[in-house]
Amino acid sequence: MFAQRNKQLFISFISALAATLPLASQEALAGEWSVGASILGGRNPIVGEGAAAALLPVVGYKGERFYANLGNPGISFFNGITDFGGLGYSVFKGERYNIDLVGKIRAMGIDPDDNSKLDGLDERKPGFDAGVSARWDSGYGELSGQLLTDVSNRSKGQEAVLSYAYPMTHGNWTLRPELGVSWQSRDLVDYYFGVESDEATATRSVYEGESTVTPFAGIQVEYAYSQQIHLIGGVGIGRLGDGISDSPIVDERGVGGGYAGLVYRF
Repeated sequence: MFAQRNKQLFISFISALAATLPLASQEALAGEWSVGASILGGRNPIVGEGAAAALLPVVGYKGERFYANLGNPGISFFNGITDFGGLGYSVFKGERYNIDLVGKIRAMGIDPDDNSKLDGLDERKPGFDAGVSARWDSGYGELSGQLLTDVSNRSKGQEAVLSYAYPMTHGNWTLRPELGVSWQSRDLVDYYFGVESDEATATRSVYEGESTVTPFAGIQVEYAYSQQIHLIGGVGIGRLGDGISDSPIVDERGVGGGYAGLVYRF
């Protein structure tokens, strides 16, 4: 299951990257690159899925305005919109703020062929969202917001995320604790967690997803072993909103996970 899903996500990332590269000049492409690998583990709230782990490649680029990454999952495991894969372009950029156009992989999906408890469900596929992201460094932490909409014709839904982080650096260590909240639209929730009449069974009732709000928290850690070699890691938790947790194909309200990896920067 992981191999097939990771292949779909990788193809989505490469396609989006190719479409966005014209925004980046040759000068911008002279930025910082990173390559490596990470191990991601966590509990999937979908019935019958349980805990799982995967080894993922990490590829990242950061230029003057253009940036892209694949494989760093971040902390927001609950909603699929993670730092796993995405790209962006800073339209407005100041010393303490930036407003970006972004595209992100929605790393969610259901494959009934790999889960007998989901027999009769249609497949839910990963998607790709695009929108606007903004960040403001107040001097007392960073306030960030995102407004995203599905452009892959999967859920046709939207998501808004608001978060606060307080990055800290001590020697070779960088820590980024973060608190936030996510609002997901009715269409998005219904696509991934709804149950149509032809999917219902004696033990799985019809369910129409509703818009919902999910709080989350986590911390990301980075250790600079050398100028080029960096160790990365993080843990995150979330409490699924009622619109998701009330679904008959969801068996847990609390979700979370963690990751650890190594990247080489050049």
